[in-house]
Amino acid sequence: MTDPSEMIAWLDRRIASAMTWLDDHGKGSKKPRPDHEIETKEYDIARFEEIKAAYAKALAKRDAAA
Repeated sequence: MTDPSEMIAWLDRRIASAMTWLDDHGKGSKKPRPDHEIETKEYDIARFEEIKAAYAKALAKRDAAA
């Protein structure tokens, strides 16, 4: 299994990447992408944050048990 701290770092990078995409191509940009693409990125960010929270919880639980 992937170490939770490594997974959290990967998720942080994915979240940052998706947020950069939204900054560059979101509704407030000069050339926004179609709404369905923007909604997909927003959904991805929400899921990555949800997974990150679960990994952080698992990491805290593992550290507490050690």
